[in-house]
Amino acid sequence: MKATLRGLAPSLLVALVGAALLRITLAGDVFLQYVKEGLRLPLIGSGLVLVGLGIAGVARRLAERHREPVLRFGRDAEGNAVWHRPATHEGHESGHGHGHDHGPRVAWLLTVPALLLLCLAPPPLGSFSASRDGTDAVVDQAGYAQLATPAAPGTTVGDTWTDVVTPMSLTEFIGRSHDPQRSLEHRKVRLTGFVAPGAQPGEWYLNRLVVSCCAADARRLRVLVHADGPPPATDSWVDLTGVWHPTPGTSATAAPRIDVSEQHGVPQPRAPYRDIPPSDG
Repeated sequence: MKATLRGLAPSLLVALVGAALLRITLAGDVFLQYVKEGLRLPLIGSGLVLVGLGIAGVARRLAERHREPVLRFGRDAEGNAVWHRPATHEGHESGHGHGHDHGPRVAWLLTVPALLLLCLAPPPLGSFSASRDGTDAVVDQAGYAQLATPAAPGTTVGDTWTDVVTPMSLTEFIGRSHDPQRSLEHRKVRLTGFVAPGAQPGEWYLNRLVVSCCAADARRLRVLVHADGPPPATDSWVDLTGVWHPTPGTSATAAPRIDVSEQHGVPQPRAPYRDIPPSDG
C-alpha cells in the first residue's frame, strides 16, 4: 500500500496543482491577486492540462498495479515448491537505490501552496510591499490628454476650482506632478488606492501596485497624503479628493503630495494591480 501511494504521489500532485489553477480562475477572480487579467485563459488551459496529466498518470499506475501477478510458483534451493511475490520495479528501486524514495517525499511539500489556493484566498500584496525602498514603478511624464477646462474664475474659493473634479490614475497623477506646464495646479483630482503609514504625523501614503506579469514583479506607485484627522486603517482602500501640493526642492523620485479635502473608504477593486481612474460605476 505504501509503495502504491508513493508511486501515485507525482500524478496526484500534478492533478492537485491543476485543480488549484482551475479553482482560482473559473470559480471567481482570485487569480487577479497573483497575475494580470490577460493571463486568465493561459491559466485555465494550464489547469486543464495538469488535471488531465494527473488523472492519466493515476490511471496508468493503477492499471500497471492491477496487471502485476500476486504470487508466483517456484522452488527453493532444496527443490521444495514455494509461492512468492515477484519483485516489482518499485521494490527494485527501493532495494538498490535509496535516493529514489526522496523525490516523492519532497514533492509532497508542493501540496501546501496547492491546498492554500484550493481552500483559501490569500490577500493581494499591500502596505508591506509598498513600503519597501527600491520598488517604484517607472512613470511616463508626458503624453497625457488635455484636461477638461476648469470652471469660470467666479466659481473659485481661494485658489481651488470648486466644481471640477478630475478622476485620475496614480500613474497619471505622478506623471503630471513633474509636468513643466503644471497641468495639475489648482485642480481637484480624485484618486483611489490603499493606505500605507507615513513617516510623519498627519501624513500617509496612497498606493497602487502594478505588475508586468505577476505579483512577483510588482512595482509601487504612491502619493503622499496630507489630511485632517487620523489616517485610515493600513491596507484599507480609500477614494479621496484633493489638490496637488507642489514641493520644490524634492528629489525627482519623491512621492508627489496631495492635500485632501474629502475621503471615504471603498471596497478593494476587482483587479487590484490595475491602475485605472476611480469611477462611480
